[in-house]
Amino acid sequence: MSASARQPALRPAVFLDRDGTLIDNAGDLGDPDQLKILPNVALALQLLLKHDFILFVVTNQGGVARGKYNEDAVVQTHARLERMLCAEVGAPKVICEYYYCPFHPQATVEKYRGEHEWRKPAPGMLLAAAVAHGIDLEKSWMVGDQERDVVAGAAAQCRTILISSDRELAAASVGDFVEKDLLTAARRIAASVVDNAAPGALGSVALHARRSDILSDAVFQETINSMAQALAQRTGIKLVRIEFETNCVIATVEGGDVIALGFVAELRRDSDRWWREHRGAESPWGSM
Repeated sequence: MSASARQPALRPAVFLDRDGTLIDNAGDLGDPDQLKILPNVALALQLLLKHDFILFVVTNQGGVARGKYNEDAVVQTHARLERMLCAEVGAPKVICEYYYCPFHPQATVEKYRGEHEWRKPAPGMLLAAAVAHGIDLEKSWMVGDQERDVVAGAAAQCRTILISSDRELAAASVGDFVEKDLLTAARRIAASVVDNAAPGALGSVALHARRSDILSDAVFQETINSMAQALAQRTGIKLVRIEFETNCVIATVEGGDVIALGFVAELRRDSDRWWREHRGAESPWGSM
């Protein structure tokens, strides 16, 4: 056996910006108690993990350079973030490793003053992760809410997604794609893998009602069915069937379980909004 044959295969990864992508924070944050995970992040990470992507956080932490907090605060913040993500995602480990760059050209703390190969838009953090963990960068993705994120990803030869709802920013971005949040970005990434799967693969996911009587509501059933058809038309996903059982709705779509999970998550959100407006303040749904 040749030496190259004995080498483990490189794996794809998704590199994630932190602030504005995973957590609700527009500026420097070095206090673990201030962490707030953005909506739908847990579901997005479930989708990516389910398809065997290795996940990394790559974040500029100029707050260290500006003396707002120290590196230990960054480490403690990431440790708590990991615990929170594990609890929400339901996994023993979510992020393989957290990379951060504490340097900044205008630093007030002298030891951190200057440019650095790890500071985005430079690709240093992604390249370091690729070497340390055997990552296939050409099959990997970089996702973030700032242009520097997609520039760093492109420099590392990754495919890139900018998270933004700003049309002007989207039009000017060098990112390969622009999505409104991490969940839609995760669906985009998952779909790119599913495109290479066996044609016609089906996926089914059940959406469980909180109480058994909820799905006996004929108007709600018809609303769910109409929403599912509209969602399929809007997203281009082929809906094979919607089935109603005593305590759950089962959606079957083409593209496999990853696509089905994303489809049902969107259906849950839409139908939850309708229920709260027409039937009561409490969500009709339990777990998926």
